[in-house]
Amino acid sequence: MALRRAGGTQLRKRGFWVFTEYRYEHPAGAFRLGSRRFARARRAVDEGGAAVIGRADGRTLWWTGDAFYWADDEDGEQVALLAWDRRRRDSARIERLRKQRAHEGAAVEEAGGARRERVPPDVRTAVWFRDAGRCVECGAEDDLQFDHVIPLARGGGSASANVQLLCGDCNRLKSDSLA
Repeated sequence: MALRRAGGTQLRKRGFWVFTEYRYEHPAGAFRLGSRRFARARRAVDEGGAAVIGRADGRTLWWTGDAFYWADDEDGEQVALLAWDRRRRDSARIERLRKQRAHEGAAVEEAGGARRERVPPDVRTAVWFRDAGRCVECGAEDDLQFDHVIPLARGGGSASANVQLLCGDCNRLKSDSLA
């Protein structure tokens, strides 16, 4: 069953007492419900289901209480369950995004706004001369990178004893391991 949110659909109440009419207006037109039919639809929605508002172009407009959906089939239980599942997934996604944003904000704040601490210039110079301007693994002289023996993520610092020169290939092979 295809369930699509009916964007732009609005419920408008017109009239009073027994002459009350409820109009569900959507971009393709409008459906009118009398007060009795509206009351039945309201009861169906309140009981945890979905109510048919009208049919147009081979599809059905459903009301689930919080939103309107277009569906090809006419099974109220399925529509209600799919709408409930969509709300549940959206809520979980929002919560996950909130946690992610809070985590990233704390990480950036902790780092002082920078993503990674640079190796200080005096340490870079000392390591360059100590390692003779070559990769300590393969002896390459190009694409050299300063690598932390014990990665910063695992508690290593930027002292010269914890920094070495590696070529790009050797550094990618090492990744964040300790060896």
